[in-house]
Amino acid sequence: MSQATQAARETERELWERAARLPPQDPTVRMFEKDWMERLSRVPPWLPHVLYVPVVTFMLVRSVWLGVGVASTAGLAVLGLLAWTATEFLLHRYVFHEIADEKTERSVKLKVHRIPQDEPILPHLEGWREKFYFVAHGVHHEFPSDPRRLVMPPSVSIPLAVLFFTLFMLTLGPHLTPAFFAGFVGGYLIYDTSHYAIHFIRPGGGTEEMMYRMGKGHMRHHFSDNHKDFGVSSPLWDLLVGTFDWQERSQFASRWLRRWIERRRGSARKGGE
Repeated sequence: MSQATQAARETERELWERAARLPPQDPTVRMFEKDWMERLSRVPPWLPHVLYVPVVTFMLVRSVWLGVGVASTAGLAVLGLLAWTATEFLLHRYVFHEIADEKTERSVKLKVHRIPQDEPILPHLEGWREKFYFVAHGVHHEFPSDPRRLVMPPSVSIPLAVLFFTLFMLTLGPHLTPAFFAGFVGGYLIYDTSHYAIHFIRPGGGTEEMMYRMGKGHMRHHFSDNHKDFGVSSPLWDLLVGTFDWQERSQFASRWLRRWIERRRGSARKGGE
């Protein structure tokens, strides 16, 4: 490895760690006019685990109770986990990003940072594309350090869970669905946990290096090229379909990340005055 490449990697890691060490912003922006809708849109990162760990446990126990067997239950759960990684990739790429073209994303970006923090944003957005993109995903791209805009609200995740469970029941039947669904929901929890950890947690030691390797692709997705690196919990589908960035990531997003850090610091200084 050349000295220039090594220096670039050190610069990248320093930027990534500086971005991660900046204090979380909470709150950042108001989305809805009605207070009850605004409260429902702000979710603590631990809530999905409270809701869905019991579901995963129950489904695994039920699978064994139905006579599927421990080994078969484990295999079905792994298949469900794999199905989640594909769902994560497809939703992120084709629902959150493809629906909003570059013009829509630029328009949203320009509007949301000009509106006062306590003023609802949605009335200022035009058309269903801008509103859907911002509520579904754009708010996280514009305010990636807001921990309560990171995980999916239960008002959305619960209906989706019911929908997927029904779909699995229709396709797999009542005996195979519990274990498969447990793996699927477990994959969702892994996604939420890894996503939060990438943005906010630095555990140190060998895990630190793993988080860095996993997180820099996601940071590149945020700050440089949001048409690559769609997988958060796994790069599998990016590798298979060609959206994984094979270039040396040492050059990723440096100027974009610097701008974001400086903007955050500016906001923090203003808030402290």
